[in-house]
Amino acid sequence: MMTSKSQNWLAVAALMLAVFSLPSTAHSQATDKELQLLRLLGVPITALPPLSLPMPASRNHNYYIGRLQAGYRKGPSGDPIPAIAGGIDFQYKGGSIIGVTGGWQRRDCGVEGDNCGGHAMFGVRSQINLMTGGSVAAGLLHDNSTTSTLGIETGFGYAPKVAGDLNACAIDVGVPLSIAKRRQRPRVVGYLSPGIVWDFNCGSSGPGSHKTYKTDFGLALQQVGNRSFDIYFGMQKLFRGKTGFQTGLSFTYVRLP
Repeated sequence: MMTSKSQNWLAVAALMLAVFSLPSTAHSQATDKELQLLRLLGVPITALPPLSLPMPASRNHNYYIGRLQAGYRKGPSGDPIPAIAGGIDFQYKGGSIIGVTGGWQRRDCGVEGDNCGGHAMFGVRSQINLMTGGSVAAGLLHDNSTTSTLGIETGFGYAPKVAGDLNACAIDVGVPLSIAKRRQRPRVVGYLSPGIVWDFNCGSSGPGSHKTYKTDFGLALQQVGNRSFDIYFGMQKLFRGKTGFQTGLSFTYVRLP
């Protein structure tokens, strides 16, 4: 039979064990809302900064474009979830683009715990030029060298195990508009793309699919130093609680013929 002193020590040990186990229990019990937000924010569509719609180049050549992108935003817990990725785009006859992306994103440690690590992410995107003109934009800016381009952008993103065993997939559609002042070098390009993104599960259980409105925008310096190198400062606003703003930089290099 235990003495009262032994019982007291056992009670203290049980209490300490309960206290030290609370953080891991809290992190492992993510709510459906947090899981849905992690799924939404864990793919290249929302983890990486946007790029402008390409200005039409020579219609006689195809172009290959290399990309390096870094994005920063906060997860649902408020902890940062930075991302970095590389990609290759193919521009057909100097116009529309299709590209692939592969990268890595840090998980939300406020939800996952201190040993959260990160996850891979992959994406495919296309940008289609619909209309190029200059008269309206040139009139607004009083510069006849100004050119505007309107198009459609679509993308698909996939990220395995963004939280536990939860896999993330997302599809987005946007209507990008780019306005460029072509007289100076480097060329300055402003861009804006309102759109919609749908996130859903990919071969895993979790919250149901969800639709979120978004707006991408930014400023680019094209042909910096030479005709091949461009720099983009991009931002994204998701019209959803606890998503904040995403900001980032992208560097592209065009392989000229």
